[in-house]
Amino acid sequence: MLWAALGVQTVWASSGRERLDWFFERVSSLDAAFTQEVYDEKGKSLQHATGRVELARPGRLRWEYQTPDRQLILADGERLWTFDEELEQATVKPLDEALGSAPVMLLTRRGNLDQEYEVREVEGLDGLNWVEISPRARDTEFDRIRIGLDERGIRQMVLFDRFGQKTVIRFDRVRTNIAIPPAEFRFDPPPGVDVIGDSG
Repeated sequence: MLWAALGVQTVWASSGRERLDWFFERVSSLDAAFTQEVYDEKGKSLQHATGRVELARPGRLRWEYQTPDRQLILADGERLWTFDEELEQATVKPLDEALGSAPVMLLTRRGNLDQEYEVREVEGLDGLNWVEISPRARDTEFDRIRIGLDERGIRQMVLFDRFGQKTVIRFDRVRTNIAIPPAEFRFDPPPGVDVIGDSG
């Protein structure tokens, strides 16, 4: 099959929850392009960004913004780095503190989500099956996340924060269960970069 030749696996599941479970249980790595749109509480677009994401479970993520400004969010399995190239500044924090401030880290988890999240299916849009995930703990910056999936896995995420803003992320050219070099998940601050936090 063409999808197999391209490194894209398919899942024959009929519901959003089945596809979500398959994604978290069977996908060990992912590479994709993304577009991201942020809206205010009235639906006005505040920011449009594009970039690339790579992840390897558990705990490793490279989320790289390419436009409008270059910025990198990188999890190396122990720490979460955020690097702003223009400001020449990097912040670092322990990975177990990351999910509250970086919801995309949810994608690096493995296995069932029910212990820490309420998961329910919601109405489908854009030809996708959708589930909504709400954290059981209330110390996160986001209120809920909607995930849209098709037979190849995750295609969209919609993040709702506690301030009424909405972030829509669309994934394209998705490849799963491919080999990603470990160096992609290693961050060495360039000379002259101000590092905030304990880099170990």
